[in-house]
Amino acid sequence: MRLIDARRAYLTGILLPSLLWISIANAAGPKYGPEALPLTTPAGNAYFHSHAAPDFWALMPFYAAQTDDSACSVATVQMLVNAVRGDHGLSKDDELATQPTLVEKVKNKAWHRGIPGALAGKGVTLDELGDIARAALEAYGIQAASIEVVHADGTSSDMLNKLHEALVENEKSAHDFILINFNQGVYTGDAQIGHIAPIGAYDEKNRRALVLDPDRRWYAPYWVSEKTLLAGMATRDQQSSKNRGWVYIRVKP
Repeated sequence: MRLIDARRAYLTGILLPSLLWISIANAAGPKYGPEALPLTTPAGNAYFHSHAAPDFWALMPFYAAQTDDSACSVATVQMLVNAVRGDHGLSKDDELATQPTLVEKVKNKAWHRGIPGALAGKGVTLDELGDIARAALEAYGIQAASIEVVHADGTSSDMLNKLHEALVENEKSAHDFILINFNQGVYTGDAQIGHIAPIGAYDEKNRRALVLDPDRRWYAPYWVSEKTLLAGMATRDQQSSKNRGWVYIRVKP
């Protein structure tokens, strides 16, 4: 083989797969769908320049990645427990909540389907999430003042007002938190799958909420509009045959 032919064969073997990969990547579209505003952008982080955002600062130090495709609820509850305990004060002997420890401490069947002590590839329903949140807080010595589970049965103005009021109230202090159960694809433009995450902040002026998505293999936190937030929750969970929604957790100061 002549040198020029060998070089052409080498470059073809290297460049064509690379060009094909670039073509596929470009065809896949932007990282975030049109409904999501990443926190990493100037517009995405501007809110924190002028607002206290107590929930954000309570949760963000403990922002966690789910350990597998079915562990979004575990990562979300891990963030919740650590944020609440951080406000109550810890001694040098107190460990932070981790996902393996949470699953071990919380004896809820939703986290122990199939193999005892391990997730079995299924997510949890909204009602199960409420029960798990209570059990997890109690396992770490925290008594919840109240835990309210709200199914988003549509996108009516009444339901939107109910969500708006919860978001406004939640943004006032770090003594309450909202966990959402939603179709991730509605927010990100990606896979249409059930998902769970905490709300990190609420920008009332722009009517948008920050989702601390634990799917950290693919996403950083992102904002979605209040209407989009509701639309993602007003979707059917085939496992429960109910619509998804949110869990509003208030803890005793």
